[in-house]
Amino acid sequence: MLRTSAFIIVLMFSSVELSGATYWIAPTGKTRATGSETDPFGLIDNALKQVGGGNTFIFKPGTYLGRQVTLLRERAGTPQKPTVLKSQYKYEAIIHGSPGHGISVTDGCEWVIIDGFDIGGAKLDGVYVNADHTVIRNCRIHNNAGQGIMVHGEKGVVIENNLIEYNGTHIQFDHGIYAYGSGFTFRNNVIRFNSSIGLHLYPRLANSTIEANLIYGNPRWGILLYSTPEVGSNRIVNNTIVQNGSGIAVKDPHNEIIVNNIVVDNTHWKFHKLETIERLGGDNFQGGEIDYNLCIPSSKTVGSQPHGLSVDPLFLDPMKGAFYLKKGSSAIGKGSKDYAPARDFFNRPPPPDKSPDLGCFPYDESLLIPEARESW
Repeated sequence: MLRTSAFIIVLMFSSVELSGATYWIAPTGKTRATGSETDPFGLIDNALKQVGGGNTFIFKPGTYLGRQVTLLRERAGTPQKPTVLKSQYKYEAIIHGSPGHGISVTDGCEWVIIDGFDIGGAKLDGVYVNADHTVIRNCRIHNNAGQGIMVHGEKGVVIENNLIEYNGTHIQFDHGIYAYGSGFTFRNNVIRFNSSIGLHLYPRLANSTIEANLIYGNPRWGILLYSTPEVGSNRIVNNTIVQNGSGIAVKDPHNEIIVNNIVVDNTHWKFHKLETIERLGGDNFQGGEIDYNLCIPSSKTVGSQPHGLSVDPLFLDPMKGAFYLKKGSSAIGKGSKDYAPARDFFNRPPPPDKSPDLGCFPYDESLLIPEARESW
């Protein structure tokens, strides 16, 4: 499945200005080592004990089997010198079969970056975070028994450019991402085929952005957001949410922005009649804006969207997970510039002279040619 979907996982490593030292980790490394590329540490625990946080640790390709990677409070970084765990090549450092979480960032271990790993087979969550200002990017997080990613009540967390799939063992409790807090960014992720909800933001979320994600094939909601009472102010923009049990739901919304999304064919939850975009409890949507969304079926809860659509978006090949827009799609150029992300799913700035397309994938004719799909 990874090979067949490589065409939609074109995720670039982001550059970060780092002032800490660089050390190396390898499955065949030694307990006592210098941490150089030719003399790598065997375990991140030993490396952190010897050199501390605020440094970059490059993991060489290979399988790191049967151990939980744990970052304790004393290994925290700073804004200028984060603690960075990075796979040398994307997906080639494999953290597999942990008896707990795949990677655990414990309380107080702030300013950590987790970049480029393949994390699977953990008995609990793939990545568990209990600290502010954590970044999880460019990872494939899959086949873990609990959540793909779990974040407990923190702030300033960024989750971007990840493939999060096949996580969980329970249709009620195990989600692609399960998180709550404030000031989060969920950007450019593919979240699919998890046991319950794609993106479950409970019991509260405020001042956060959910943009340019592809969320499909999850048996319950694509996005379920519990807005922080009297605060809210979350933005759900330019996502493609398809073939889930239901689409988008917001509990007690307050100043939410829900704009430029494609929300179609989310009718797979058989036990309850749900809505395309819906409000759960509380008053109607207060403040904010809900418009410019393409919804099938039209959302009765939201009511009138002056610029909304309810037409076939003309996906290229949804049966193969290809949710690119074909030529002639009504979603092309029908979005609002006011709320569009600064960069698209492929990390490109939008053309300054046109309105944005709806959904996470902007129309690009080069993506439709057969050569772009050879890896299917």
